[in-house]
Amino acid sequence: MEYRIKKSISSQIKESYATGTQDNSKNIEIDCSEGINLVSFSNIAIDAFNSIDYTIMQDYPRSTSLQKSIIEFWDKYANIKLNYNNITLYDGSIGALFLTNKLFIENDDKVLGLAPQFPEYGMDVIMCGGIFTTYKLNPENNYKFIADEFINLITDDLKLIYIDNPNNPTGQIIELEDIKKIVKFAHTKNIVVLIDEAYGDYMNPKNSAINLIPNSENLIVSKTFSKAYGLAGLRGGYSIQNENLTNIMSNVNTPYEMGSITRFISSKVILDYDFLLKMQKYNAQIKKALIQNYKNLSISETGETTSIMLITHKNKSIDLEKEFAKLKIGVISCSSFESLQKNSVRFRLPSPVYLQRLINAFSIIDNIE
Repeated sequence: MEYRIKKSISSQIKESYATGTQDNSKNIEIDCSEGINLVSFSNIAIDAFNSIDYTIMQDYPRSTSLQKSIIEFWDKYANIKLNYNNITLYDGSIGALFLTNKLFIENDDKVLGLAPQFPEYGMDVIMCGGIFTTYKLNPENNYKFIADEFINLITDDLKLIYIDNPNNPTGQIIELEDIKKIVKFAHTKNIVVLIDEAYGDYMNPKNSAINLIPNSENLIVSKTFSKAYGLAGLRGGYSIQNENLTNIMSNVNTPYEMGSITRFISSKVILDYDFLLKMQKYNAQIKKALIQNYKNLSISETGETTSIMLITHKNKSIDLEKEFAKLKIGVISCSSFESLQKNSVRFRLPSPVYLQRLINAFSIIDNIE
């Protein structure tokens, strides 16, 4: 039988580090691959798991406890006044990205993003029938994001703009003032801006684009509990946006997003800001030791408190993922990221207990010509 699938889907081969497997995973002793938190769990999360009333699984998820906690968090740590109509829940923040594409993109609609950045998003744009164009981060400038250069690419024919902040894979943090300029300029052209803050809990909440929501009707900000909070297995995420956008999103969102247990645990752990500060401190400690002047390795522009960074070897024939695997360290090859090749990897920071071993590994790989 010939399946009459959408051409925009049948013509694509999905390539993603998120769904890939690592051949050497059995020999890996230090996992620095997926962007999850393997360093620690919040004690509040552990207590919440231990106190679950399992009867909550009998009914469909209707609790609004998480929305209440989201409002409390942003009021306390960023002085932003949100309400329930600003919040949409998802099974992971990737749901927010896909739903936004589903809501806006029709055949041949153009979307502007970055390169490199989270590849799943651009692929979904294409699967929806859209055209994904990118602002290329310049390796000669250490992959640093330049807001004015990006704004120069914003044209009237764009439907959406997508920016991950902090950027994946570099881990660099884009300043809120730069995001504000982009959102404001996009508004003059009737373009919605989607800010993906999957790694956003590794930066100060006052730098979050959520701070712009009260004055930005063209802004959607997505968040997740999979990264800093260490709850990837629960698949919990949310987005914050103007109330009018929330109402429109409810027309295409599936009912009962996010299960009852995820809502319960997330509603508790989101308020553990001390835990986030501890994770940021760990990251800063490791990055300070690893970011050095190497002869063959280079580390991109990156935030000192974020959990990821981009490492590149000068020799383009080097498969950097395999070189790390030889030292029993798992990383993510950047071959699936636009504008990057196999000589680059995304490196996610592990526990500080592995620091000396990582320093030794970087030295060994740096001496490969």
